[in-house]
Amino acid sequence: MSKLIRLVFLSAVSVACLSACGGGDGGGSTSIVSGDASFPLQSAYKSYVASAHAENYNVTGTCSGSATESSSTPSAATFEGAPALAVTITVTISLTNCTLASIASTSIGYYDSNYNPLGYSASGEEYAVFPTTPTPLPTSVKVGDNAIYGTTTIYTDNTKQTQTGERTLSYVIEADGSSSSSVIANLITKEYNTANQLLYTEQDRYRLAANGTVSPVSKDMQYSATSSIHFLLTAK
Repeated sequence: MSKLIRLVFLSAVSVACLSACGGGDGGGSTSIVSGDASFPLQSAYKSYVASAHAENYNVTGTCSGSATESSSTPSAATFEGAPALAVTITVTISLTNCTLASIASTSIGYYDSNYNPLGYSASGEEYAVFPTTPTPLPTSVKVGDNAIYGTTTIYTDNTKQTQTGERTLSYVIEADGSSSSSVIANLITKEYNTANQLLYTEQDRYRLAANGTVSPVSKDMQYSATSSIHFLLTAK
């Protein structure tokens, strides 16, 4: 179950990389948003990262229960020898039908002064770095927009002596069939080991309104290769 901790850590930090994205009930919905309607992704993202917030989720899938994820306001820090902003991410999970009944841990996401993600660390779990600054998020997006915007290299710790793999981060702007004033941004993370074997796919969905407000919808975590574990965290 330690991998689940890392997944939730990742979702928190990745969402901070694209946190102003919208969320929803997944693909396949019928849009009632005009095809050329645009939504302020970049400004909403910066506002979201810069503010403290806490989200509550129901957990279903291989295990059932509840989860809470909270992020602090950014504070001055150093990352990879350079000035940075740090966001502390705390995760607690309670499960009712798994051997491990509870999980509680903390990680830190690092950003530059423009809130571009630099990397993150989870003590005792992993240390990840963006070798190059991720592609800046577009000022505005519309349904159908998509891009790969970053890749992180993953190590066991900050000595970076042992690489364990990498993650690719992308997004797809989807329809929010229940509203004409919001879209769904599906933030997709794929992790590969050093043999380029896909280990899991995670989809974090957030709702982005036309006025720039953001609300979480779900986090869908599907393991592959060595496991078939599946977790769905649905915002309460």
